[in-house]
Amino acid sequence: MSIHDWDLRHFRLLDALARSGSIGEAARTLSLAQPNASRLLESMERSARFPLVVRSPRGSRLTDRGLVLAGLASEVLAAAAQLGHAVEALAEERGTLRVCASLTVAEHLMPAWLATARQQLPSLTITLDVGNSASVFGRLQEGTAELGFVEGPTVRTGHRYLDVMRDDLLLVVPPSHSWAAAQQVDAAELLSATLVVREEGSGTRQVTDQALARLAPGGSLPSYLEVGSNAALVASVVAGLGPGVVSRLAVAAELSTGRLVEVRTPGLRLARSLRAVWPARTSLSPDGESFLRLIQTLSAPGASQP
Repeated sequence: MSIHDWDLRHFRLLDALARSGSIGEAARTLSLAQPNASRLLESMERSARFPLVVRSPRGSRLTDRGLVLAGLASEVLAAAAQLGHAVEALAEERGTLRVCASLTVAEHLMPAWLATARQQLPSLTITLDVGNSASVFGRLQEGTAELGFVEGPTVRTGHRYLDVMRDDLLLVVPPSHSWAAAQQVDAAELLSATLVVREEGSGTRQVTDQALARLAPGGSLPSYLEVGSNAALVASVVAGLGPGVVSRLAVAAELSTGRLVEVRTPGLRLARSLRAVWPARTSLSPDGESFLRLIQTLSAPGASQP
């Protein structure tokens, strides 16, 4: 053992020796058997390469060098105690939860979740950052968010997740489009079209790419017109820029009013899960757990939203 291997046990023994003047008394103070305390002290002297204690029939006292180390040991123990208090305080600190959500979740689900959290978790302040699924994982990795919500088909390595609810992507067109009347298009025609889609890195785009790749294995994918938000995608489709693939949540109003029409393609599967994600290296804080439990309750089948 070298002095670099000394830990709080060694520092506590030096401190107790300085206070008691006896190995036996120091051992009792630390709830150690005296032989164990003596062996620990001897190993410290071997690694230090000089005596720490002068032993005599009347007891033991620290050498001058031992007294210097005992003073430093006392400072180390005080710092360790301060560190322990800080960890406990931070663990118990509650009140602010940093959340990051992908656009679909942030735009269509998070407002109701936050409104309910304000009522049922009144002491909790939630800060919300919005981006696509890739940026959510980036913020979790950076530590700028504790809890994230994504809509992609995969979860990055190093993260835990919990499925919150199912969401379907839809292929939609305006009523004037040639596909609208039949509300169906075959795979070949779909793959030859130009589709309005979300940007790379979004969960919607990942699901879209995978679904189209399964539809045309080894074949060519459609050409894309990329947009950066669900709102821009819906507006582009309504304006006639092309068929679009978007979350059902994002086009519910347009479907109900007839501004857009859902078109089905045999074999095209666009279902996905919306997930809560957080780094595997850490556990959720009590606030994070409370918020996630609330969302599970709100997302359960048959649950009512505020």
